[in-house]
Amino acid sequence: MGEVAQLADVSPSTVSLYMRRPDEVSPRRAEKIQSAIDRLGYLPNTMAGGLASSRSNVIGVIVPTITNSFFSATLETLERHLRSAGYQLLIGNTEFDESREEELIRSIMSWNPAGLVLTGFLHSRQSLSLLAKSDTPIVEMWDYGRPGLDMVVGFSHHAIGRQVAEHMVNKGYRRTAFISTNFQRDVRAGDRYHGFCETVEAAGGQVVLRQLAGRSDTAETGRLLGELMAEHPEIEAICCSNDMVALGVMFECQRRGWSIPGRLAVAGFGNQDFTASTVPPMTSVEPPRLEIGQHIARLLLARLKGNLPETDKQLDLGVRLVARGST
Repeated sequence: MGEVAQLADVSPSTVSLYMRRPDEVSPRRAEKIQSAIDRLGYLPNTMAGGLASSRSNVIGVIVPTITNSFFSATLETLERHLRSAGYQLLIGNTEFDESREEELIRSIMSWNPAGLVLTGFLHSRQSLSLLAKSDTPIVEMWDYGRPGLDMVVGFSHHAIGRQVAEHMVNKGYRRTAFISTNFQRDVRAGDRYHGFCETVEAAGGQVVLRQLAGRSDTAETGRLLGELMAEHPEIEAICCSNDMVALGVMFECQRRGWSIPGRLAVAGFGNQDFTASTVPPMTSVEPPRLEIGQHIARLLLARLKGNLPETDKQLDLGVRLVARGST
């Protein structure tokens, strides 16, 4: 670091500040320091830096899956905003397994992270105990409406179910079903179901629930739909826990020659890229993927600088219903 400082004609403390918080260094000095780093091939020892400051420049993020665009868009946005402030993401994938989340929390906390981002409010007792003993800033994301550990950025899944139900009720549908990933695997899907069910039943309708055994598999969804309609041929609209489940429903309808929405109306959740291109285009709910990443970065950076207002710790970003031809 001393050699970098000498070559850039700045003090070692300015180089140190640039490595930790580059946005606090003037553009002219930042350019000179980066040029010296590139010329010398300098790599900072982040472990030594973490020991010296009691915090590393790592921010841990734990998500339930990295196989869909929900979390990847949030992670990409979060990484971009935090990288410009000198922080690096350490990402863990739980596959909706509480015990796996506990392992990841233990592993990430051993790095003395500057912050930790968790998905949802449901954590094991051991995880909660670990987090309670730490002074690491924590953000729980992609959910809202329950007491959080520290900071919360997300939206209400119960409200999503209610919003889709109101849309279907207004379209005249009363005999409905909810096809979902397993609630033990995805508790937020359960919240969407309860919001949907309460609203439909309050309007005098009925809801039949079916849960997949595993992931959002289109083949299993097709079999489940066939069994459901054989038992309940009166069903006229189906709300699905996510867009992949809804896609499986639409594939099976097309295989059987059932008109959408003539025979069955279909709605999903996620508003993934393909939803506007299905035949007919799929009604879905768009979560604020990018905004979640932006606000998490803003809250963490404000907390780390010690200037986060208490009133800014809980953010409900809401969602948007995108009504299309499938309903």
